[in-house]
Amino acid sequence: MSATTFPAFLNLPSELRLKIWTYLLPGPRILPIRFSRTTKSYITPSAPPALLSISSETRSLFLAHYTLLQLNPNYDSTIYIDFALDTLFFEHEDCSPGGDLAADLRICEFRDRIERVAIDAHLWEILRLFRYDALSEIRCLTGLKNVALVLRRGDDDADEGLGFFTGNEIRFERCLPSQERLRRMFFEGPGTVEQEISQCRWYVSTVKWELDHGSGFEWKNGEPPAVQMWLR
Repeated sequence: MSATTFPAFLNLPSELRLKIWTYLLPGPRILPIRFSRTTKSYITPSAPPALLSISSETRSLFLAHYTLLQLNPNYDSTIYIDFALDTLFFEHEDCSPGGDLAADLRICEFRDRIERVAIDAHLWEILRLFRYDALSEIRCLTGLKNVALVLRRGDDDADEGLGFFTGNEIRFERCLPSQERLRRMFFEGPGTVEQEISQCRWYVSTVKWELDHGSGFEWKNGEPPAVQMWLR
């Protein structure tokens, strides 16, 4: 027997085997969400969970913690999520079959179970062209605990970790009318890193202000979600 094999593992009590397998559960993840035009399904570039393919025992263990996420019931999905741990990251324009993320989330059967959402700041800008309401994508997510706008620092493929500013650190000032801010953003082009950070902070403050002062919300937790800015 080599140091990397243990043939007697299958002879262990099932309770002990399951306890060992539990250590292979992924833990908290940030799941980039894409819609594949080729397969007509939702996908994520994150590695597929190993427990799904080891054995029927490990698959059952995995499915006891994770749910197959279908954002739009008309399309298949290969994304499994632990709603209590994972963050859905809408990072790219190809995150919706029809280009309307808000519409997809409104008809998602799991919309009241989604707790953590992150949206790329530049994608958020594009979405605002079609739906000006800053809360369009999160208004129906009644179980939401945290929402973040993600500002990338250049290389889209870089994975340098995430830093963030909480909503409490944002000064609630509106230096320009909303429409004027958006007009400058699209017609004057990208600015310096400092300008982009300032712009994203303003977006965060806008979302937080709308959540704190809006009406008609029925949050499962009794309070609106925390709002953050992440730097990637």
